[in-house]
Amino acid sequence: MTRWVERQAGLFGRMMERVGADPGAAAREQFEGGFAAACRRCLACPSATDCQRWLEGGGADAAPSFCPNAAFLNRVRTSASP
Repeated sequence: MTRWVERQAGLFGRMMERVGADPGAAAREQFEGGFAAACRRCLACPSATDCQRWLEGGGADAAPSFCPNAAFLNRVRTSASP
């Protein structure tokens, strides 16, 4: 279980970095607990292997459609832009 949590946390961090999401912005109150909910969604995600492949393959600037956090990540990315 610990390895799964560590793997998912790592994938989530890498995904945030890849799409340009600002972790600080994601954690701010304006997102009303969105970051905590996104972490829970990532822990329960059945697409960890797809995520790993997407990240290793270079990915894109926006979160992939299979990601249960795509809308959240894209919103945080967009809101972090000047």
